[in-house]
Amino acid sequence: MDGGGVALYKSDVRTEPSGPPDEALSWKHSASSTANISRLLLEQVGLDEKRVRKNAQNETHMLSFRDLMRLSLVGETDMQAEVAPGLSGNPVNKTKEVSVLKLLLQGEDDSALVAVASAQDQKRLRGARLEVVERMLGQLDAQLQDVAEPGELQKQIAKLNQSIDGYSATIGDIAEERSDILAERTRVQESGRAQRVEHSEALVLRARFNLLLKQYESDLARLGMIAEAGNLLGYFRRGICVFCGAEPANQHLNLSCEGNTTSFGSSVESEARKTQVLREDLLLTVESLNARISELHGSIADSRREVTKLQGRVEKLDLALSPQQGDFRDLLTKRSEIERQLGLYEQMNSLEAMIRKMADETDAEVATAVAGLSLTAVREFSSEISKRLTEWGYPDAGSVRYDRNEQDIVAGDQQRSAHGKGVRAILHAAFTVSLAQYCFDRELPHPGFIVLDSPLVTYRPPDQQLEGDEEPPESVVLAFYRDIQEHFDGQVIVIENTDPPEPLGSDAYDIAFTKQTGIGRYGFLPVGVAESSQDVLSLEAGD
Repeated sequence: MDGGGVALYKSDVRTEPSGPPDEALSWKHSASSTANISRLLLEQVGLDEKRVRKNAQNETHMLSFRDLMRLSLVGETDMQAEVAPGLSGNPVNKTKEVSVLKLLLQGEDDSALVAVASAQDQKRLRGARLEVVERMLGQLDAQLQDVAEPGELQKQIAKLNQSIDGYSATIGDIAEERSDILAERTRVQESGRAQRVEHSEALVLRARFNLLLKQYESDLARLGMIAEAGNLLGYFRRGICVFCGAEPANQHLNLSCEGNTTSFGSSVESEARKTQVLREDLLLTVESLNARISELHGSIADSRREVTKLQGRVEKLDLALSPQQGDFRDLLTKRSEIERQLGLYEQMNSLEAMIRKMADETDAEVATAVAGLSLTAVREFSSEISKRLTEWGYPDAGSVRYDRNEQDIVAGDQQRSAHGKGVRAILHAAFTVSLAQYCFDRELPHPGFIVLDSPLVTYRPPDQQLEGDEEPPESVVLAFYRDIQEHFDGQVIVIENTDPPEPLGSDAYDIAFTKQTGIGRYGFLPVGVAESSQDVLSLEAGD
């Protein structure tokens, strides 16, 4: 568990082996070597050397066994999360994750894709912006390393306010004024953040306009050079044709010579006029954009000054609210510190929103991957999910489907993320079970097993409310266990906090974790191993 390699024994091992392994495997996936646990497992399920798309430029990534785990092993947090099944929530990995789902649903990888050139300037610009924001986010994260979560900070603020009110009930007017100033400061900060975002976008737009302006100027310079050369060489005057040498009386256009020199000159002048008009229009646009950038720059500076001013007023009011008692001063100091920490969280949320906005530029990549999902495969997969939920007694299961465009399950005309955590959990379980059975029925590659952590414990039908520690409806739990025993062809491990309502079949194992030494199984890890390890450590320390 502390690292190192993986020992592979190609024999029936029931006790700790004393001899060397048949093969030593690395725990880390490698595209250049098969001597790792990931490649071994992928080979066993028929997915070794498969490649999946990772971006819109058709760049591919060799599949690792870890890529399959999100579709096979679902922990309790992921089971109830609002993020769609099969996705991590990280926009950077979304294209690859959709491609992995497509590989299982259709049995086709993306090794035939040919990588194409990307828009390097735009990519560098986006990468630079992302790097700056992520660096700022990293600095904030470091400052918040040992700070409690915002919810806990809000609770602490509430308790501090209650204690402060207990010290002095006569300072209500000052406290109210302070609250108004804080609200105003928050409003000014939000306005300033919006202006900074607009300012950043305007700078990017101006840079693009300047590139276009340089192109227009280059075109005008080239046309001027052509016109000057034509005048010097006599291309634009009527007379002896400079192209074929014919006299004016003998010039017949559209026959042996098509060199109408005066038309050529007119064309050059016309193109120059058109380009000049476009350039002047662009100059007006750039001038307007520069004015807006200047205005935003001033507004941002004003916002910062206003925030500083309001912060100063808050600090002055804090001094006015602070009596001589040391405890009261400590409470105010603690509150200001927590407010500062909450402000850092607000800044982090703002930066994360900016990253998400920049990540939206990758939507085209995800759309490309989604387009590769066969409508027939999605329809059959949706039918499998609906059939599974019907077996479990889920209400209106016939309307449940997998939406290819949203990459999520839709139930009751709402995405899975819009439902409560109990419904999200049972829909995620249905997704995982149905995907595996879909692959089994069509002899498509799949790891062959699934692990579901707490798929039922939080579920309540829509017409029931959660009351205390009440267990989920017995009919749903009963149907769930019967279905996965009778209609699932792979191995399924269910970790639940409630017991099955009836004994499992002969092919199933029901293991209770008792947390008691000597009675049943203590937990997932045998307690005897930990005790033995402690004994060994004690002996070594004694020696």
